[in-house]
Amino acid sequence: MTSPIPFPSDRVVDVVIVGAGVCGLALARQLNARGLQVQVIEARERLGGRVLTQLCPATGQALDLGPRWFWPDTEPRITTLLTELGLASTPQHDPGDALWLTDPNREPERRSEPGGVHAGARCIEGGSARLIDALAAQLPAGCIRTGVAVQALRDKGAWIELSLSTGRPLRARQVVLALPPRLVHEKIEFAPPLPAAIDAALAQTATWMAAQARSVTTFAQPFWREAGQSGNAFVRHAQAVLAEVFDSSQADEGGALGGFVALNVEQRESFQRGLPLLIDSQLAQLFGAKAQDGHMSLQDWANEPWTCSAIDRASPPELPVNQPLLRQPLWTGRIFLGGTETAAHGAGHMEGALEAADRIAHAICRPRSAAASVPAPDDAPDSRQTALGQFAAAVLALRGTAPERYRQHLTQLLSNQQTELLTQRALLATADQVYSESLARLDGLLPALDVTHAEVVNGRHALSPALLAAFDGWNKGLLDAALSFNSSSCALSNFAQDHHPDADTLRAITLDLAAAWREFALELNTRLLSASGHAELV
Repeated sequence: MTSPIPFPSDRVVDVVIVGAGVCGLALARQLNARGLQVQVIEARERLGGRVLTQLCPATGQALDLGPRWFWPDTEPRITTLLTELGLASTPQHDPGDALWLTDPNREPERRSEPGGVHAGARCIEGGSARLIDALAAQLPAGCIRTGVAVQALRDKGAWIELSLSTGRPLRARQVVLALPPRLVHEKIEFAPPLPAAIDAALAQTATWMAAQARSVTTFAQPFWREAGQSGNAFVRHAQAVLAEVFDSSQADEGGALGGFVALNVEQRESFQRGLPLLIDSQLAQLFGAKAQDGHMSLQDWANEPWTCSAIDRASPPELPVNQPLLRQPLWTGRIFLGGTETAAHGAGHMEGALEAADRIAHAICRPRSAAASVPAPDDAPDSRQTALGQFAAAVLALRGTAPERYRQHLTQLLSNQQTELLTQRALLATADQVYSESLARLDGLLPALDVTHAEVVNGRHALSPALLAAFDGWNKGLLDAALSFNSSSCALSNFAQDHHPDADTLRAITLDLAAAWREFALELNTRLLSASGHAELV
């Protein structure tokens, strides 16, 4: 799939995708299946971006040093994609006690964690890189070029010119930047420049995992399980080397303990030579002498120039913030920003990368003339009414599951040791998930809705109001259900702003939900317009 051959300088491809991570490859797969000519440009010499799986030389185990988990209950896209690709998954091992170490001079405390720490997470068998390999295998030969960085985009009218680190410039009708936003801000020049608000949003959006380091230590057997331990450990004192530890074993391949390094970038550089010994000592303090006999692999993402920006290196780790500006097409629909940080749902996860790919795939549409020539079928009115009813029924079902999904998102936040804006973040995650699945349901109904033969007035498709009517009262009902749960939740009793939110908190939540609704309504209308041929391919 990769090709070192320079592209002909006079060729104009339909779409160039910059970045061969989950988003870039998933999008390339969709566009290639749609018949578009696609080229993927990757600055690294390997595919996957932050997805990195290495084999332990001692035990042969597949070690995930980047993304490892997905959550089927709240992340439908990756769950569906793994099924399509025939990739199996296994549950993250959670049974047993977790260890808490709050004093470096004392033994760790064992705590029971009912339901597990990782809230139903699963892992791809053989490592997350199997997803990357499966996506790349479905692309034609020569579609991907590695070891080449994009340095500048220039508007040439009929096409966009991409200046590359090696070789002659490349021409494309549309460009997708499937990169962390801060890397777009720091490494790519635009002529003409991007709007100031977009440029600021790029700089302000933190890159997930960018300044973090991750270790995995392998053993012949997962000996901690025999002691009734889950492999989960949390170290909460000033001398911590690993902040969190988890069972990273692959099924029937021995044992492994993964961990997130607690030291910041500067500390890791100072202790670089001694860091393996420090990690080894902390594992022994947690799990006993047997933990000193392992083989350690370490990945410091701060040393990856195509993951970690200068801003990320100088900042403490942050969660990506939902930024609708980054989901807007640029240069009159010819440039799109992708990557997991741009997602409305699942930002920072593989699910977010897939949502971004799906959003962009729908925005890159066919010319109007191709759709306008299709005659209306004889049964269009009956088919349309049936499809509208099916969409309303699907939304009703999603609305019914929303309170439980809110609780799942809340549990996931708490299990990840998040303590701020719990209600707000869990509600937005729930709303974004429902919107995401509603759009997926809409996509399947578009042929039956016969969107081509419906009126469009001032940019609004005639079917938009009928489809959106299924959400009447949705925001208020979701908020009421969440507040009712919060008031009776023991888990939230120590979080006053979530247990009983004040007026200012409720106002902020209401405004955020309203903004998410507006973005969804616009996206739904855009997909109707695209399918009907009113949004043209430039």
